[in-house]
Amino acid sequence: MYFPFIKNQGRLFQYLATFSGTFSVITSGINLGWTSPYLPQLLATTSPIPTTSDAGSWCAIMPLVGAPVGAFIAAILGDVVGRKNTSLLMAPIILLSFIGMAFAPSILLLSVLRFIIGATEGALYTVLPMYIGEISDPQIRGFLTSMVAIAGIAGTLFINIIGQTYSIFTSSLICAFVPVIHFLTFVWMPESPYYYIKKKKFEDARESLKILTGRGDVDEEMEELCTAVERQEENKGKITDLFTVRGNRRACFIFVIVCVTNKFSGKNPCLFYTTMIFEEAGSNFSSEMSVIIYCAVELVVTLVATFVVDRCGKRPLFILSTLGCSLSVLILGTYFYLKNFEIPHFTDSWGWVPITSLVAYNILFSVGLGFATVTVISELFPTNVKTVAAGIADSFSVSMGAIASKFFQITNDEFGMFVPFWAFGACCIVGLVLIVKFVPETKGKSLEEIQFYLNGGNGKEKRTCVNK
Repeated sequence: MYFPFIKNQGRLFQYLATFSGTFSVITSGINLGWTSPYLPQLLATTSPIPTTSDAGSWCAIMPLVGAPVGAFIAAILGDVVGRKNTSLLMAPIILLSFIGMAFAPSILLLSVLRFIIGATEGALYTVLPMYIGEISDPQIRGFLTSMVAIAGIAGTLFINIIGQTYSIFTSSLICAFVPVIHFLTFVWMPESPYYYIKKKKFEDARESLKILTGRGDVDEEMEELCTAVERQEENKGKITDLFTVRGNRRACFIFVIVCVTNKFSGKNPCLFYTTMIFEEAGSNFSSEMSVIIYCAVELVVTLVATFVVDRCGKRPLFILSTLGCSLSVLILGTYFYLKNFEIPHFTDSWGWVPITSLVAYNILFSVGLGFATVTVISELFPTNVKTVAAGIADSFSVSMGAIASKFFQITNDEFGMFVPFWAFGACCIVGLVLIVKFVPETKGKSLEEIQFYLNGGNGKEKRTCVNK
């Protein structure tokens, strides 16, 4: 409902809905970053839960294996019960999973529970970008969609901090409070007006718009949304529409470019094996403290990036990010290559390179590639195929992350750590060329204007709404 007694509401509820909604993604960051502090403990000979290197690597990628399951379920639920309610349904599942992890007696059960949380992650990354893209004004959409990435990074930093002090049992119970907070805050937020209009619930859509805009008169917005949704819903969205409609094909192609570049820049392996990478580097820095610095820098830089993304535009940041990531991982790979020659005093003289390269990588990843996939999902797909596209996109994304992580483990075990990092650098260079050539700028454009551009317009014209 609209609150006439609160003056200058403006976009207040757009921010509140985004912050409370993305709070759930903290659990995704926790789950993804969990192996950094705890996998070395599980692999140690003194571990109460016996674990092999292969079992540990599968445990590490279980969130990525589970995510496609949740993504496809959420793609259905998002249009049936709504974006908001789908997100809320994940909270009790995450709560029970963390409690289960606290009492898990084996690596198998830990892996299963991480798989389940990974499935909820897939669901959240499917519906939340849609939700945020549909409730936010174009002028702040880039900032708000970036909150998804920030929440994930915050979760990774959180688990790495408490993981240095607390056991799996204690940290799991602490993390169980996160979904509770998400549920208790997000339950009061409005549903997407796009969803209500799709369901022909026009009065509910009007009330939602009043809350999100802070105004009592939303007739103009209702007309624009109804026209936009009607135009996009003229043909019922099907999976085949992703490949037969020109705008959807372009959106899919752009997503594949940014997603593959994102995952094969090495982000997931760096996230899963951060502590092990620093230990292998053999520098004078504490591996535990290096991990915390690594995650903290990423969080700070991503926060800063959210304030400039809507001013600078996303495309220039994607280009800068990809170029910087390629240089960082190539330098890191070169360090590990030279380290193999056992040069006297090499680590004493050059031990600063690993943490410097990884921190630089994190900074440059965070200013562009870190939120690239979320941006594409939230902005480039029309409402009639958005849930299907988001489900497939998230499944593809986590599959690429799993492949990249397994590639890292196999090539590191067989050839040494320099091989995967050089390969990631080469992938970034290819991705850079493709981003420069094919990825458009969406700064300041409405979702309708973006669709017009993707389907052959110049992206600058404002489609006129027709009274019905």
